[in-house]
Order: sequence, then structure tokens, then C-alpha cells
Amino acid sequence: MVLVLLWAPLQLHADDDKAQARIGFVDIPYLIDQAPQALEAEQRLEAEFAPRQAELERQRDQLATLASQLADTALGTNEEERARLDRETRGLERRIKRSEQDFRDELNIQKNNEFKQVRILVLEAIASFGKLHDYDLIVSDGVLYANNRIDVTERILESLTREHAN
Repeated sequence: MVLVLLWAPLQLHADDDKAQARIGFVDIPYLIDQAPQALEAEQRLEAEFAPRQAELERQRDQLATLASQLADTALGTNEEERARLDRETRGLERRIKRSEQDFRDELNIQKNNEFKQVRILVLEAIASFGKLHDYDLIVSDGVLYANNRIDVTERILESLTREHAN
């Protein structure tokens, strides 16, 4: 790809009758992070998973309370009571770990699904922008330097924002 980018300007200048190629650069990760569609997806995920997050917090508080009771009983209660609190504490710890793992797994699956749609939308917006504005080439990953003059990221973000508003 680098060779193509180096070769293309040479070919364009070789024949003055040919039109200049129009090349743009786009920062796809930035677009995906800043697109209103991505921000909306993030808010949806937060709202959907907030009750489960709150339940995990409640269980962690309950575990802290049990651990505190267990520490207090070590000072002066019978062995049977300490054993019961210890079993209850370990059981709750295991349930919390399982719940946290399930929570993370499900959140990651949902997040991947949501952001897959955003990535598709961003790529379609880039292609549409390129066609609409007569770009010959729009590049992204692997670019070590791009002059601000050819960086079309913000312009594409504006089009995503307008599309989202409609």
C-alpha cells in the first residue's frame, strides 16, 4: 500500500493532462468513539446493565458485612457460629465471582453486537462521503502521517451527526 501511495503522485505528475487524484485520510477508531450512534449505543448498554451492576454492588456490600461479622466473631463467639459465617462468606464470594464473570461476558457480547453495527455504519459513511465528494482514495490504518489538509475525519463525523439527527 505504501508503494502505491508513493507511486501515485509520480504518475499524476508524469502527465499534466491527467487530473490530480483526490486522497483523504480518516481516523476510524476516533469516528467509532465519537459518532453519536456509538454514544447512544453506550447509553443503551449502561441503562440495560445498570440493574445487574447494582445487584452486584449489593452483593459485595453483603459480603463486606459478613466478613466484618466473621472478624468480630473471631474475638469471642463459639466455633459453630464462626464456621457458619465462614461457609456463608465463602459461598457468597463464589456466587459473586460467577455473577461478575457472567455479567462481563454478557456485557462484552452485547457491546460487540452494538459496536459491530456502529462500525458498519461508519464504514458506509466513509464510502458515501468519498463518492459524494469525488475522492479517489480514502486511507485509514497503517498511515504514519497524514496532513490535516487531507484528514476528512471531522467532516465524516459531521455527516454521521447529521444522519443521526434525522
